[in-house]
Amino acid sequence: MAWGSLFSNTRETLRNATDRALAVIRLDGEGTVISANANFLGIVGYRENDVVGQNHRLFMAAEEAASAGYRQFWENLRAGQPEDGEFRRLARDGREVWLRASYHPILDRGGRMTGVIMIAADISADKRKARDEAGQIAAIHRSQAVIAFAMDGTVLEANDNFLDVMGYRRDEVVGQNHRMFVARDEASGPDYQAFWDALRRGEHQAAEYRRYGKDGREVWIRATYNPVIGGDGRPFKVVKFAVDVTAEKRLNADHQGQIAAIQRTQAVIAFTLDGRILEANENFLAATGYRLDEIVGQHHRIFVEPSYGQSEDYRRFWERLAAGTPVSAIYQRFGKNRQAIWLQATYNPILDAGGRPVKVVKYATDISRSMDARSRAVAAAEDTLGNVEAVAAAAEEMDASAGQIVSNMVRTKGAVDEIHARTNAADRSTAAMRRAAQSMDDVVQLIAKVAEQINLLALNATIESARAGEAGRGFAVVASEVKNLAGQAAAATARISSEIAGMQAMSDEVVAALSSISAAIGEVQGFVDEATKSVQEQSGATREITASMQTAAAGVADIGRNLDDWIIGMEERRFDARIRTSKAAVVHAAGGRTIAASLRNVSSGGAKLVVGDAEAVPDSFELEVVGEVGLKRCKVVRRGKGEVGLRFVA
Repeated sequence: MAWGSLFSNTRETLRNATDRALAVIRLDGEGTVISANANFLGIVGYRENDVVGQNHRLFMAAEEAASAGYRQFWENLRAGQPEDGEFRRLARDGREVWLRASYHPILDRGGRMTGVIMIAADISADKRKARDEAGQIAAIHRSQAVIAFAMDGTVLEANDNFLDVMGYRRDEVVGQNHRMFVARDEASGPDYQAFWDALRRGEHQAAEYRRYGKDGREVWIRATYNPVIGGDGRPFKVVKFAVDVTAEKRLNADHQGQIAAIQRTQAVIAFTLDGRILEANENFLAATGYRLDEIVGQHHRIFVEPSYGQSEDYRRFWERLAAGTPVSAIYQRFGKNRQAIWLQATYNPILDAGGRPVKVVKYATDISRSMDARSRAVAAAEDTLGNVEAVAAAAEEMDASAGQIVSNMVRTKGAVDEIHARTNAADRSTAAMRRAAQSMDDVVQLIAKVAEQINLLALNATIESARAGEAGRGFAVVASEVKNLAGQAAAATARISSEIAGMQAMSDEVVAALSSISAAIGEVQGFVDEATKSVQEQSGATREITASMQTAAAGVADIGRNLDDWIIGMEERRFDARIRTSKAAVVHAAGGRTIAASLRNVSSGGAKLVVGDAEAVPDSFELEVVGEVGLKRCKVVRRGKGEVGLRFVA
């Protein structure tokens, strides 16, 4: 009895211990639930009266309960074979439950299965952990290059990613030493030996490493070498997880090279988001004349005009940067001794990984000499504009004079043409007179012949009267008178003939003179025609010159305006649109002193003032614009040769 009682107590103790520690459920031969302990019910989320009388399929997925494997499971139990393993079951809420369980058939004396008792432990957490670890390992193998080494560096295995990165096949690396991936001089060096000594001590190594692929190409990897510790506490292999960062390394090298180049060639300064100076390079310090310790911790305001540093525009400037908006322009700043400098700069907000601005870095180029040259170019353009406008005016006057000359030459040509016509008429009259003289000469010759005949008749009459004697005396007297008259007629005819000859000679001289005059007038006509044509061509050329000079004047004005607008419009504190104008103005300085000026490039915030002596204009003054009511309070923001930039002060 004592042994039986002891055995019974021991069995009861074991049953109770099992019931407390494990999940237990009893099934009949058909799989119907007879009982279930609290551990099992807690795992599946049921109450006992919810499961008693239900079939074991209650804890199975429908497709699994209908599977051939599940039928075989019960056939084995009915044959008296226990089923041990890890089983997936379903809780009341549908969640997956994993049990490491033993299903033990209960046999009667005849060896028939009359029931089943299942004893199980909940391994759901372990299963989830294992699945998570397996998923992580699979993810690592999908995304990283993985290779395993023995402790002497011999390659044990490598995944496809590693082989792709290095360009090898698996059979080309397994069994080889890790040295095949490093440079010879590195593999024989003390650092490489120390690297493997640390791994053999169980110390993991992580860094970026330069390795070499199959074709000798350089490969950069970001890797961790992880010693795997055995049960005895000693490492037995090394697993390396790596990412190919060759492209990133080259990109970073390119970026670093660019940054270094920028640092060498540009002025660089960094600020907090509220404008406090963090650091500055040598180029910036050289441009401003400060030492680094003189500006770190100071505010950006030390580089700007005090009034601008307190303005609303300046506050908005830093608000934009703090909001992550870059700003780029040409700025006037002031160095250590308040000397004015001009910077072409970009203020670049630097963002963190979340896209939030963390600081501002400014890259700048000192363009002070260029700005001075542009200012001189503006002044030269304005001087040139005046000269060109003067030349254009002179060309217009020349054109007007040329027009007057053309008009005079046309009138001269008309007069010469009229003289030529009159000369031709005189020539024709002279020719007619010569012909009349010739006719008169013919008549005189006829008279002379008649006189000769009369004289002969008188002679004959005298002879006949002599023959007649006394009877012919009276006839002789008449004949003598006729002879005298004939002699007188002959003498008169000779004189007339002489006069006609003289008139003919003079007529010939007149004809010769008129011919010479006509020829000379013809030459004069040619000269006048050529002169008129030349003057007309000159007038056309003068008009073209005038038009060209006007175009040149407009071009020079545009150049001057563009240069001026470029200089003024790029200043950071001048955001308003400017109107190019030219108005007479008067600067009212202290003590009643006045300075004549011309107002240019007016905006709502300021303007440019052209004056004879920029240094004579006080820093603050009142400005009178001729033709406008009232005075404007102004403050000088910059000075140049013959001009000042001013801001209107409220």
